[in-house]
Amino acid sequence: MPSAVAPLDLDQLYRKHHQHLLRFVQRYLRNAEDAADVVQNTFVEAARCADRFSGLSKPSTWLFGIALNLARNQVRRNCADMYECVDETFLEQIADTEADPAKLVELRQIAGKVQALLDQLPAPIRATFDAVLDGESTYEQAAEQLCIPIGTVRSRVSRVRTAMRLECA
Repeated sequence: MPSAVAPLDLDQLYRKHHQHLLRFVQRYLRNAEDAADVVQNTFVEAARCADRFSGLSKPSTWLFGIALNLARNQVRRNCADMYECVDETFLEQIADTEADPAKLVELRQIAGKVQALLDQLPAPIRATFDAVLDGESTYEQAAEQLCIPIGTVRSRVSRVRTAMRLECA
Protein backbone atom coordinates (compact mmCIF):
# COMPACT_ATOMS: atom_id res chain seq x y z
CA MET A 1 0.00 0.00 0.00
CA PRO A 2 1.56 3.36 -1.04
CA SER A 3 2.39 5.80 1.69
CA ALA A 4 0.40 9.01 1.84
CA VAL A 5 2.10 12.27 0.92
CA ALA A 6 2.06 14.88 3.68
CA PRO A 7 -0.03 17.90 2.72
CA LEU A 8 1.93 20.88 1.46
CA ASP A 9 2.32 23.84 3.78
CA LEU A 10 1.95 26.60 1.18
CA ASP A 11 2.48 29.33 3.76
CA GLN A 12 5.84 27.85 4.68
CA LEU A 13 6.73 27.35 1.00
CA TYR A 14 5.89 30.99 0.36
CA ARG A 15 8.01 32.26 3.25
CA LYS A 16 10.94 30.03 2.33
CA HIS A 17 10.97 30.36 -1.47
CA HIS A 18 9.23 33.60 -2.44
CA GLN A 19 12.44 35.63 -2.78
CA HIS A 20 14.31 32.81 -4.57
CA LEU A 21 11.43 32.40 -7.01
CA LEU A 22 11.22 36.14 -7.61
CA ARG A 23 14.95 36.41 -8.41
CA PHE A 24 14.77 33.32 -10.64
CA VAL A 25 11.77 34.63 -12.59
CA GLN A 26 13.20 38.17 -12.83
CA ARG A 27 16.35 36.79 -14.43
CA TYR A 28 14.23 34.76 -16.83
CA LEU A 29 11.83 37.58 -17.78
CA ARG A 30 14.05 40.63 -17.19
CA ASN A 31 10.97 42.56 -16.09
CA ALA A 32 10.19 43.14 -12.40
CA GLU A 33 6.44 43.69 -12.83
CA ASP A 34 5.93 40.59 -14.96
CA ALA A 35 8.11 38.59 -12.57
CA ALA A 36 6.03 39.63 -9.56
CA ASP A 37 2.86 38.61 -11.42
CA VAL A 38 4.34 35.24 -12.39
CA VAL A 39 5.45 34.52 -8.82
CA GLN A 40 2.02 35.45 -7.49
CA ASN A 41 0.41 33.20 -10.09
CA THR A 42 2.85 30.44 -9.16
CA PHE A 43 1.51 30.36 -5.62
CA VAL A 44 -2.08 30.60 -6.84
CA GLU A 45 -1.46 27.62 -9.14
CA ALA A 46 0.33 25.75 -6.35
CA ALA A 47 -2.65 26.27 -4.05
CA ARG A 48 -5.01 25.13 -6.80
CA CYS A 49 -3.00 21.99 -7.55
CA ALA A 50 -1.60 21.16 -4.08
CA ASP A 51 -3.79 18.07 -3.82
CA ARG A 52 -2.09 16.67 -6.94
CA PHE A 53 1.46 17.04 -5.58
CA SER A 54 2.77 13.47 -5.73
CA GLY A 55 5.78 13.86 -3.47
CA LEU A 56 8.13 12.42 -6.11
CA SER A 57 10.17 15.63 -5.98
CA LYS A 58 10.89 18.23 -3.36
CA PRO A 59 8.11 20.79 -2.95
CA SER A 60 10.58 23.53 -3.94
CA THR A 61 11.39 21.72 -7.20
CA TRP A 62 7.67 21.37 -7.93
CA LEU A 63 7.18 25.07 -7.18
CA PHE A 64 10.08 26.15 -9.43
CA GLY A 65 8.65 23.97 -12.20
CA ILE A 66 5.32 25.78 -11.96
CA ALA A 67 7.13 29.14 -11.99
CA LEU A 68 9.20 28.14 -15.02
CA ASN A 69 6.12 27.09 -16.99
CA LEU A 70 4.30 30.30 -16.11
CA ALA A 71 7.39 32.38 -16.98
CA ARG A 72 7.62 30.66 -20.38
CA ASN A 73 3.97 31.46 -21.00
CA GLN A 74 4.64 35.10 -20.08
CA VAL A 75 7.57 35.26 -22.50
CA ARG A 76 5.34 33.87 -25.26
CA ARG A 77 2.66 36.47 -24.48
CA ASN A 78 5.25 39.26 -24.42
CA CYS A 79 6.68 38.12 -27.77
CA ALA A 80 3.23 37.89 -29.33
CA ASP A 81 2.44 41.40 -28.10
CA MET A 82 5.71 42.67 -29.51
CA TYR A 83 5.07 41.19 -32.97
CA GLU A 84 1.58 42.64 -33.11
CA CYS A 85 3.01 46.14 -32.64
CA VAL A 86 5.66 45.95 -35.39
CA ASP A 87 4.81 47.70 -38.65
CA GLU A 88 5.65 45.72 -41.80
CA THR A 89 7.30 48.75 -43.43
CA PHE A 90 9.66 48.92 -40.46
CA LEU A 91 10.58 45.26 -40.98
CA GLU A 92 11.28 45.92 -44.66
CA GLN A 93 13.68 48.72 -43.71
CA ILE A 94 15.77 46.46 -41.47
CA ALA A 95 15.86 43.48 -43.85
CA ASP A 96 19.36 42.09 -44.38
CA THR A 97 19.91 42.10 -48.14
CA GLU A 98 23.24 40.27 -47.70
CA ALA A 99 21.73 37.34 -45.78
CA ASP A 100 22.32 33.84 -47.12
CA PRO A 101 18.91 32.10 -47.25
CA ALA A 102 20.48 28.65 -46.93
CA LYS A 103 22.37 29.72 -43.81
CA LEU A 104 19.21 31.24 -42.34
CA VAL A 105 17.31 27.98 -42.94
CA GLU A 106 20.12 26.01 -41.32
CA LEU A 107 20.19 28.30 -38.30
CA ARG A 108 16.41 28.06 -37.94
CA GLN A 109 16.61 24.27 -38.06
CA ILE A 110 19.29 24.23 -35.37
CA ALA A 111 17.24 26.63 -33.23
CA GLY A 112 14.21 24.36 -33.68
CA LYS A 113 16.20 21.31 -32.59
CA VAL A 114 17.54 23.13 -29.53
CA GLN A 115 14.07 24.36 -28.57
CA ALA A 116 12.58 20.87 -29.01
CA LEU A 117 15.31 19.42 -26.80
CA LEU A 118 14.74 22.08 -24.13
CA ASP A 119 10.98 21.53 -24.24
CA GLN A 120 11.48 17.82 -23.52
CA LEU A 121 13.63 18.36 -20.43
CA PRO A 122 12.14 17.61 -17.02
CA ALA A 123 11.25 20.82 -15.16
CA PRO A 124 14.06 20.60 -12.55
CA ILE A 125 16.75 20.17 -15.22
CA ARG A 126 15.25 22.92 -17.40
CA ALA A 127 15.02 25.26 -14.42
CA THR A 128 18.71 24.65 -13.65
CA PHE A 129 19.74 25.18 -17.26
CA ASP A 130 17.64 28.33 -17.59
CA ALA A 131 18.96 29.78 -14.33
CA VAL A 132 22.56 29.39 -15.50
CA LEU A 133 22.25 30.32 -19.17
CA ASP A 134 19.10 32.39 -19.65
CA GLY A 135 19.24 33.88 -16.17
CA GLU A 136 22.98 34.50 -16.41
CA SER A 137 23.47 33.19 -12.88
CA THR A 138 26.70 31.65 -11.72
CA TYR A 139 26.55 27.98 -10.78
CA GLU A 140 26.70 29.04 -7.14
CA GLN A 141 23.78 31.45 -7.54
CA ALA A 142 21.72 28.85 -9.39
CA ALA A 143 22.40 26.27 -6.66
CA GLU A 144 21.25 28.75 -4.03
CA GLN A 145 18.16 29.79 -6.01
CA LEU A 146 17.07 26.22 -6.65
CA CYS A 147 18.12 24.87 -3.23
CA ILE A 148 20.30 22.14 -4.75
CA PRO A 149 24.00 21.29 -4.44
CA ILE A 150 26.38 23.04 -6.84
CA GLY A 151 27.51 19.65 -8.18
CA THR A 152 23.94 18.97 -9.26
CA VAL A 153 23.88 22.29 -11.13
CA ARG A 154 27.15 21.47 -12.90
CA SER A 155 25.97 17.96 -13.79
CA ARG A 156 22.58 19.09 -15.14
CA VAL A 157 24.05 21.88 -17.26
CA SER A 158 26.73 19.54 -18.60
CA ARG A 159 24.14 16.92 -19.56
CA VAL A 160 22.04 19.47 -21.43
CA ARG A 161 25.04 20.89 -23.27
CA THR A 162 26.17 17.39 -24.28
CA ALA A 163 22.67 16.52 -25.51
CA MET A 164 22.59 19.75 -27.55
CA ARG A 165 25.98 19.04 -29.12
CA LEU A 166 24.84 15.56 -30.12
CA GLU A 167 21.51 16.85 -31.48
CA CYS A 168 23.09 19.65 -33.51
CA ALA A 169 26.23 17.84 -34.68
